Amino acid sequence: MSKVLDVMGPQIQLVTDLSVNKDYSLMKAEVPPGVIVPVHSHDDRETFVVLSGELEAFTEDSWKTVKAGETVDIPGDVKHAWRNSSNETVKLLVVSTVKMGEFFNEIGVPVENVKPGPPTPEALQHFVKVAIEYGYWLGTPDDNASIGIKLG
Repeated sequence: MSKVLDVMGPQIQLVTDLSVNKDYSLMKAEVPPGVIVPVHSHDDRETFVVLSGELEAFTEDSWKTVKAGETVDIPGDVKHAWRNSSNETVKLLVVSTVKMGEFFNEIGVPVENVKPGPPTPEALQHFVKVAIEYGYWLGTPDDNASIGIKLG
């Protein structure tokens, strides 16, 4: 398994070796309390299995609570967002494409190198640059506000 990477709040660890496996990417993930993943979309399908805790997922124009033992499948090109409004870290399994695993490897920072607090402007710029290179759509502050997420 690879190192645990901070990917702008959530922490991801690739279980599959992307240099060998070119079919899918299996990841372990943790979403600490208070972490929000703003609205976005990409052509990669993602399937999330909540192992412990509960998250709020935005898909199909509404929020729903996803609890331990439940699964959320997000087809490609569907706008979605996440937030952990609880006081506990949520643990997940995530299955997606090799491309998504490579994206996380490119934007992620080993957790031991991440300073507390919000991402630096440089980290945000790097994230946006790489997301655009991968063809991913990132919601604007207005897009996020329309679903109840305040950025900044």
